Amino acid sequence: MELYGGASVDVDAAKAVLGSNFTVNNVYFEAGVLTFEVAEKAIKERFKRCVVELKRIGLIATARMENGVVKVRVFPYVKPPKNDVRIPIVLGIATIITVSFDGFLRSTGRIFSLVHPGYGVMDVLFNGLVFSTALLSIIFIHEMGHKLSARIDGVSASHPYFIPGFPGVIPTLGAVIFQKEPLTNRDDMFDIGISGPVAGFITAIAVAIVAFQTATWVPVEQYRSLVEAAAREGSVVDVPLIFTLIRSLYGRPDEVPFFMTVGFAAWLGMVVTALNLMPVWQLDGGRIFRSFLSRRQHVIASYIAIGVLVITGYYFMALLLILMMGRNIDIVPLDDVSPLSFWRKVSLVGLAAMLVLSFVPLNTVF
Repeated sequence: MELYGGASVDVDAAKAVLGSNFTVNNVYFEAGVLTFEVAEKAIKERFKRCVVELKRIGLIATARMENGVVKVRVFPYVKPPKNDVRIPIVLGIATIITVSFDGFLRSTGRIFSLVHPGYGVMDVLFNGLVFSTALLSIIFIHEMGHKLSARIDGVSASHPYFIPGFPGVIPTLGAVIFQKEPLTNRDDMFDIGISGPVAGFITAIAVAIVAFQTATWVPVEQYRSLVEAAAREGSVVDVPLIFTLIRSLYGRPDEVPFFMTVGFAAWLGMVVTALNLMPVWQLDGGRIFRSFLSRRQHVIASYIAIGVLVITGYYFMALLLILMMGRNIDIVPLDDVSPLSFWRKVSLVGLAAMLVLSFVPLNTVF
Protein backbone atom coordinates (compact mmCIF):
# COMPACT_ATOMS: atom_id res chain seq x y z
CA MET A 1 0.00 0.00 0.00
CA GLU A 2 1.11 3.54 -0.77
CA LEU A 3 -0.45 6.75 0.55
CA TYR A 4 -1.63 9.69 -1.60
CA GLY A 5 -2.46 12.53 0.75
CA GLY A 6 -3.90 10.08 3.25
CA ALA A 7 -5.63 7.85 0.65
CA SER A 8 -4.14 4.43 0.03
CA VAL A 9 -3.28 2.80 -3.28
CA ASP A 10 -2.90 -0.96 -3.57
CA VAL A 11 0.20 -1.08 -5.79
CA ASP A 12 0.04 -4.81 -6.41
CA ALA A 13 -3.63 -4.61 -7.45
CA ALA A 14 -2.86 -1.68 -9.77
CA LYS A 15 0.01 -3.63 -11.34
CA ALA A 16 -2.28 -6.61 -11.91
CA VAL A 17 -4.90 -4.47 -13.70
CA LEU A 18 -2.37 -2.58 -15.84
CA GLY A 19 -0.47 -5.77 -16.62
CA SER A 20 -3.61 -7.52 -17.85
CA ASN A 21 -4.47 -4.67 -20.24
CA PHE A 22 -1.09 -3.35 -21.40
CA THR A 23 2.47 -4.36 -22.10
CA VAL A 24 4.16 -2.57 -19.21
CA ASN A 25 7.72 -1.48 -19.93
CA ASN A 26 8.44 0.30 -16.67
CA VAL A 27 6.85 1.02 -13.30
CA TYR A 28 7.97 3.71 -10.87
CA PHE A 29 6.85 6.55 -8.64
CA GLU A 30 7.07 9.98 -10.26
CA ALA A 31 6.55 12.88 -7.85
CA GLY A 32 4.90 10.37 -5.53
CA VAL A 33 2.47 9.10 -8.19
CA LEU A 34 2.43 5.46 -9.30
CA THR A 35 3.36 5.60 -13.00
CA PHE A 36 3.35 2.94 -15.71
CA GLU A 37 5.08 3.28 -19.07
CA VAL A 38 3.25 1.08 -21.59
CA ALA A 39 4.32 -0.13 -25.01
CA GLU A 40 0.99 0.35 -26.81
CA LYS A 41 0.20 3.64 -28.57
CA ALA A 42 -3.36 2.75 -29.62
CA ILE A 43 -4.77 2.48 -26.13
CA LYS A 44 -8.40 3.64 -26.36
CA GLU A 45 -10.24 0.36 -25.70
CA ARG A 46 -7.54 -1.06 -23.45
CA PHE A 47 -7.52 2.05 -21.29
CA LYS A 48 -11.32 2.15 -21.06
CA ARG A 49 -11.36 -1.43 -19.76
CA CYS A 50 -8.55 -0.53 -17.41
CA VAL A 51 -10.49 2.39 -15.91
CA VAL A 52 -13.54 0.20 -15.29
CA GLU A 53 -11.43 -2.42 -13.53
CA LEU A 54 -9.51 0.15 -11.50
CA LYS A 55 -12.70 1.79 -10.23
CA ARG A 56 -13.78 -1.56 -8.80
CA ILE A 57 -10.75 -1.52 -6.52
CA GLY A 58 -10.98 2.18 -5.64
CA LEU A 59 -8.49 3.53 -8.18
CA ILE A 60 -8.54 5.67 -11.30
CA ALA A 61 -5.95 6.47 -13.96
CA THR A 62 -4.88 9.04 -16.52
CA ALA A 63 -3.00 8.46 -19.77
CA ARG A 64 -0.67 11.05 -21.31
CA MET A 65 1.85 10.99 -24.15
CA GLU A 66 5.15 12.45 -22.95
CA ASN A 67 8.26 12.47 -25.16
CA GLY A 68 6.80 9.71 -27.32
CA VAL A 69 6.05 7.51 -24.32
CA VAL A 70 2.54 6.66 -23.07
CA LYS A 71 2.42 7.10 -19.30
CA VAL A 72 -0.48 5.80 -17.24
CA ARG A 73 -0.69 7.30 -13.76
CA VAL A 74 -2.80 5.76 -11.02
CA PHE A 75 -4.63 7.69 -8.30
CA PRO A 76 -7.15 6.94 -5.55
CA TYR A 77 -10.74 7.04 -6.79
CA VAL A 78 -13.33 8.83 -4.71
CA LYS A 79 -16.83 7.60 -5.51
CA PRO A 80 -19.16 10.54 -6.32
CA PRO A 81 -21.80 11.33 -3.68
CA LYS A 82 -25.43 10.41 -4.22
CA ASN A 83 -27.58 12.91 -6.06
CA ASP A 84 -29.55 15.42 -4.01
CA VAL A 85 -33.16 15.56 -5.24
CA ARG A 86 -34.38 18.49 -3.13
CA ILE A 87 -32.82 21.39 -5.03
CA PRO A 88 -33.67 19.96 -8.49
CA ILE A 89 -37.31 19.51 -7.39
CA VAL A 90 -37.57 23.08 -6.04
CA LEU A 91 -35.97 24.53 -9.18
CA GLY A 92 -38.15 22.33 -11.38
CA ILE A 93 -41.33 23.57 -9.70
CA ALA A 94 -40.15 27.18 -9.94
CA THR A 95 -39.41 26.73 -13.65
CA ILE A 96 -42.82 25.17 -14.30
CA ILE A 97 -44.37 28.25 -12.66
CA THR A 98 -42.34 30.79 -14.66
CA VAL A 99 -42.86 28.95 -17.95
CA SER A 100 -46.60 28.50 -17.33
CA PHE A 101 -47.06 32.15 -16.40
CA ASP A 102 -45.07 33.18 -19.46
CA GLY A 103 -47.27 31.00 -21.64
CA PHE A 104 -50.36 32.63 -20.16
CA LEU A 105 -48.97 36.12 -20.81
CA ARG A 106 -48.05 35.29 -24.40
CA SER A 107 -51.45 33.74 -25.02
CA THR A 108 -53.27 36.95 -24.06
CA GLY A 109 -51.83 38.93 -26.97
CA ARG A 110 -54.42 40.93 -28.93
CA ILE A 111 -52.98 39.52 -32.12
CA PHE A 112 -54.69 36.16 -31.50
CA SER A 113 -58.16 37.72 -31.41
CA LEU A 114 -57.48 39.28 -34.83
CA VAL A 115 -56.91 35.85 -36.33
CA HIS A 116 -59.44 33.94 -34.23
CA PRO A 117 -62.63 35.92 -33.56
CA GLY A 118 -64.15 34.83 -30.28
CA TYR A 119 -60.74 33.98 -28.79
CA GLY A 120 -61.50 33.75 -25.06
CA VAL A 121 -60.30 32.68 -21.64
CA MET A 122 -60.36 28.94 -22.34
CA ASP A 123 -58.28 29.49 -25.47
CA VAL A 124 -55.76 31.49 -23.42
CA LEU A 125 -55.49 28.72 -20.84
CA PHE A 126 -55.19 26.00 -23.48
CA ASN A 127 -52.53 27.87 -25.43
CA GLY A 128 -50.58 28.54 -22.26
CA LEU A 129 -50.72 24.87 -21.28
CA VAL A 130 -49.57 23.67 -24.72
CA PHE A 131 -46.75 26.23 -24.75
CA SER A 132 -45.41 25.32 -21.30
CA THR A 133 -45.68 21.56 -21.98
CA ALA A 134 -43.85 21.91 -25.29
CA LEU A 135 -41.05 24.10 -23.99
CA LEU A 136 -40.45 22.07 -20.84
CA SER A 137 -40.43 18.88 -22.93
CA ILE A 138 -37.71 20.26 -25.22
CA ILE A 139 -35.52 21.25 -22.27
CA PHE A 140 -36.17 18.05 -20.29
CA ILE A 141 -35.45 15.73 -23.23
CA HIS A 142 -32.31 17.75 -24.04
CA GLU A 143 -30.98 17.12 -20.54
CA MET A 144 -32.08 13.49 -20.55
CA GLY A 145 -29.99 13.06 -23.69
CA HIS A 146 -26.94 14.07 -21.65
CA LYS A 147 -28.03 11.91 -18.73
CA LEU A 148 -28.50 8.80 -20.86
CA SER A 149 -25.18 9.31 -22.65
CA ALA A 150 -23.41 9.71 -19.30
CA ARG A 151 -24.98 6.50 -18.04
CA ILE A 152 -23.94 4.59 -21.18
CA ASP A 153 -20.38 5.85 -20.74
CA GLY A 154 -20.37 4.96 -17.04
CA VAL A 155 -20.03 8.57 -15.88
CA SER A 156 -21.87 9.74 -12.79
CA ALA A 157 -24.02 12.83 -13.41
CA SER A 158 -26.46 14.87 -11.36
CA HIS A 159 -30.20 15.20 -11.85
CA PRO A 160 -31.18 18.08 -14.18
CA TYR A 161 -31.27 21.50 -12.53
CA PHE A 162 -33.90 23.63 -14.27
CA ILE A 163 -33.28 27.36 -14.18
CA PRO A 164 -36.37 29.59 -13.89
CA GLY A 165 -36.43 32.72 -16.01
CA PHE A 166 -38.46 35.88 -16.24
CA PRO A 167 -42.06 35.57 -17.49
CA GLY A 168 -42.77 37.91 -20.37
CA VAL A 169 -39.09 38.09 -21.33
CA ILE A 170 -37.44 34.66 -21.24
CA PRO A 171 -39.40 32.03 -19.28
CA THR A 172 -36.46 29.77 -18.47
CA LEU A 173 -32.70 29.85 -18.81
CA GLY A 174 -32.72 26.15 -19.59
CA ALA A 175 -31.30 23.41 -17.41
CA VAL A 176 -27.95 21.90 -16.54
CA ILE A 177 -26.64 18.50 -15.53
CA PHE A 178 -23.39 18.39 -13.61
CA GLN A 179 -20.79 15.81 -14.56
CA LYS A 180 -19.53 14.37 -11.28
CA GLU A 181 -16.40 12.60 -12.50
CA PRO A 182 -13.96 12.90 -15.41
CA LEU A 183 -14.71 11.47 -18.85
CA THR A 184 -12.65 8.53 -20.02
CA ASN A 185 -11.75 9.65 -23.55
CA ARG A 186 -12.55 12.07 -26.38
CA ASP A 187 -15.30 9.81 -27.74
CA ASP A 188 -17.14 10.04 -24.42
CA MET A 189 -16.60 13.81 -24.37
CA PHE A 190 -18.10 14.12 -27.85
CA ASP A 191 -21.02 11.80 -27.08
CA ILE A 192 -22.06 13.57 -23.89
CA GLY A 193 -21.70 16.96 -25.54
CA ILE A 194 -23.73 16.15 -28.67
CA SER A 195 -26.43 13.97 -27.09
CA GLY A 196 -28.33 16.87 -25.51
CA PRO A 197 -28.52 19.11 -28.60
CA VAL A 198 -29.52 16.17 -30.83
CA ALA A 199 -32.29 15.11 -28.45
CA GLY A 200 -33.48 18.70 -28.02
CA PHE A 201 -33.33 19.39 -31.76
CA ILE A 202 -35.44 16.35 -32.61
CA THR A 203 -37.98 17.33 -29.95
CA ALA A 204 -38.04 20.93 -31.20
CA ILE A 205 -38.76 19.63 -34.73
CA ALA A 206 -41.68 17.62 -33.35
CA VAL A 207 -42.98 20.73 -31.56
CA ALA A 208 -42.53 22.77 -34.76
CA ILE A 209 -44.65 20.23 -36.68
CA VAL A 210 -47.35 20.59 -34.00
CA ALA A 211 -47.09 24.36 -34.46
CA PHE A 212 -47.59 24.04 -38.22
CA GLN A 213 -50.46 21.60 -37.79
CA THR A 214 -52.28 23.93 -35.38
CA ALA A 215 -51.43 27.13 -37.25
CA THR A 216 -53.97 29.24 -39.10
CA TRP A 217 -52.88 29.63 -42.71
CA VAL A 218 -53.61 33.14 -43.95
CA PRO A 219 -53.01 34.89 -47.29
CA VAL A 220 -49.69 36.66 -47.65
CA GLU A 221 -51.22 40.15 -47.65
CA GLN A 222 -53.22 39.46 -44.50
CA TYR A 223 -50.13 38.00 -42.87
CA ARG A 224 -48.20 41.19 -43.55
CA SER A 225 -50.84 43.22 -41.73
CA LEU A 226 -50.67 40.75 -38.83
CA VAL A 227 -46.89 41.13 -38.70
CA GLU A 228 -47.28 44.91 -38.51
CA ALA A 229 -49.76 44.50 -35.66
CA ALA A 230 -47.44 42.04 -33.89
CA ALA A 231 -44.49 44.41 -34.35
CA ARG A 232 -46.38 47.10 -32.48
CA GLU A 233 -46.65 44.66 -29.58
CA GLY A 234 -42.94 43.79 -29.88
CA SER A 235 -43.51 40.15 -30.79
CA VAL A 236 -41.86 39.68 -34.19
CA VAL A 237 -38.95 37.26 -34.56
CA ASP A 238 -37.00 35.82 -37.45
CA VAL A 239 -37.49 32.10 -38.04
CA PRO A 240 -34.83 29.40 -38.36
CA LEU A 241 -34.19 27.76 -41.71
CA ILE A 242 -35.80 24.52 -40.52
CA PHE A 243 -39.14 26.36 -40.27
CA THR A 244 -38.84 27.42 -43.91
CA LEU A 245 -38.11 23.84 -44.95
CA ILE A 246 -41.06 22.47 -42.99
CA ARG A 247 -43.36 25.10 -44.49
CA SER A 248 -42.33 24.05 -48.01
CA LEU A 249 -43.69 20.56 -47.31
CA TYR A 250 -47.23 21.91 -47.01
CA GLY A 251 -47.34 23.16 -50.62
CA ARG A 252 -49.17 26.40 -49.83
CA PRO A 253 -46.92 29.10 -51.35
CA ASP A 254 -49.65 31.78 -51.30
CA GLU A 255 -50.37 31.35 -47.60
CA VAL A 256 -48.35 31.82 -44.45
CA PRO A 257 -48.87 29.92 -41.17
CA PHE A 258 -49.83 32.05 -38.20
CA PHE A 259 -48.66 30.16 -35.13
CA MET A 260 -50.21 29.93 -31.73
CA THR A 261 -47.83 30.16 -28.75
CA VAL A 262 -46.53 26.63 -29.36
CA GLY A 263 -44.73 28.10 -32.34
CA PHE A 264 -42.68 30.26 -30.01
CA ALA A 265 -41.83 27.17 -27.93
CA ALA A 266 -40.47 25.51 -31.08
CA TRP A 267 -38.59 28.69 -32.00
CA LEU A 268 -37.03 28.94 -28.55
CA GLY A 269 -36.09 25.24 -28.68
CA MET A 270 -34.22 25.86 -31.93
CA VAL A 271 -32.44 28.89 -30.49
CA VAL A 272 -31.33 26.93 -27.42
CA THR A 273 -30.06 24.12 -29.65
CA ALA A 274 -28.03 26.49 -31.83
CA LEU A 275 -26.52 28.42 -28.93
CA ASN A 276 -25.57 25.23 -27.12
CA LEU A 277 -23.55 24.13 -30.15
CA MET A 278 -21.24 27.14 -29.89
CA PRO A 279 -17.65 25.97 -29.08
CA VAL A 280 -17.39 27.70 -25.69
CA TRP A 281 -16.46 25.47 -22.76
CA GLN A 282 -19.55 26.38 -20.68
CA LEU A 283 -21.81 25.10 -23.46
CA ASP A 284 -22.35 21.64 -24.95
CA GLY A 285 -20.35 22.73 -27.97
CA GLY A 286 -17.37 23.24 -25.68
CA ARG A 287 -17.10 19.49 -25.10
CA ILE A 288 -17.85 18.68 -28.72
CA PHE A 289 -15.15 20.95 -30.16
CA ARG A 290 -12.59 20.24 -27.43
CA SER A 291 -12.85 16.55 -28.32
CA PHE A 292 -10.95 17.17 -31.56
CA LEU A 293 -9.27 20.57 -31.07
CA SER A 294 -6.17 21.38 -29.04
CA ARG A 295 -6.57 23.67 -26.06
CA ARG A 296 -5.20 26.65 -28.02
CA GLN A 297 -7.44 25.92 -31.02
CA HIS A 298 -10.43 25.60 -28.72
CA VAL A 299 -9.75 28.97 -27.10
CA ILE A 300 -9.52 30.60 -30.55
CA ALA A 301 -12.77 28.92 -31.62
CA SER A 302 -14.45 30.14 -28.43
CA TYR A 303 -13.58 33.78 -29.11
CA ILE A 304 -14.71 33.45 -32.73
CA ALA A 305 -18.04 32.09 -31.48
CA ILE A 306 -18.43 34.99 -29.09
CA GLY A 307 -17.77 37.38 -31.98
CA VAL A 308 -20.54 35.64 -33.95
CA LEU A 309 -22.90 36.04 -31.00
CA VAL A 310 -22.18 39.77 -30.82
CA ILE A 311 -22.65 40.27 -34.57
CA THR A 312 -25.95 38.37 -34.55
CA GLY A 313 -27.42 40.24 -31.57
CA TYR A 314 -26.82 37.92 -28.61
CA TYR A 315 -25.04 40.63 -26.62
CA PHE A 316 -26.00 39.52 -23.11
CA MET A 317 -25.00 35.92 -23.69
CA ALA A 318 -21.72 36.97 -25.28
CA LEU A 319 -20.93 39.13 -22.25
CA LEU A 320 -21.85 36.36 -19.84
CA LEU A 321 -19.64 33.84 -21.63
CA ILE A 322 -16.70 36.25 -21.71
CA LEU A 323 -16.99 36.77 -17.94
CA MET A 324 -17.17 33.03 -17.32
CA MET A 325 -14.22 32.33 -19.62
CA GLY A 326 -12.05 34.24 -17.16
CA ARG A 327 -12.01 31.08 -15.03
CA ASN A 328 -9.75 29.52 -17.69
CA ILE A 329 -11.07 25.98 -17.29
CA ASP A 330 -9.97 23.24 -19.66
CA ILE A 331 -11.77 19.96 -20.29
CA VAL A 332 -9.35 17.05 -20.46
CA PRO A 333 -10.37 13.37 -20.53
CA LEU A 334 -8.55 10.73 -18.53
CA ASP A 335 -7.17 9.34 -21.80
CA ASP A 336 -5.55 12.33 -23.48
CA VAL A 337 -3.69 10.07 -25.93
CA SER A 338 -6.45 8.59 -28.09
CA PRO A 339 -7.97 10.78 -30.82
CA LEU A 340 -11.66 11.19 -31.59
CA SER A 341 -12.99 8.28 -33.66
CA PHE A 342 -13.29 8.65 -37.44
CA TRP A 343 -17.08 8.34 -37.61
CA ARG A 344 -17.56 10.94 -34.90
CA LYS A 345 -15.44 13.30 -36.98
CA VAL A 346 -17.64 12.53 -39.99
CA SER A 347 -20.76 13.26 -37.93
CA LEU A 348 -19.53 16.84 -37.47
CA VAL A 349 -21.12 17.47 -40.87
CA GLY A 350 -24.47 16.71 -39.26
CA LEU A 351 -23.63 19.01 -36.37
CA ALA A 352 -22.90 21.85 -38.80
CA ALA A 353 -26.21 21.18 -40.59
CA MET A 354 -28.08 21.23 -37.28
CA LEU A 355 -26.49 24.57 -36.40
CA VAL A 356 -27.38 26.10 -39.78
CA LEU A 357 -30.97 24.83 -39.59
CA SER A 358 -31.62 26.07 -36.05
CA PHE A 359 -29.66 29.32 -35.71
CA VAL A 360 -31.66 32.56 -35.65
CA PRO A 361 -30.00 36.01 -35.80
CA LEU A 362 -31.50 37.96 -32.94
CA ASN A 363 -32.18 41.31 -34.54
CA THR A 364 -35.68 41.85 -33.16
CA VAL A 365 -37.23 41.95 -29.72
CA PHE A 366 -39.92 39.48 -28.75
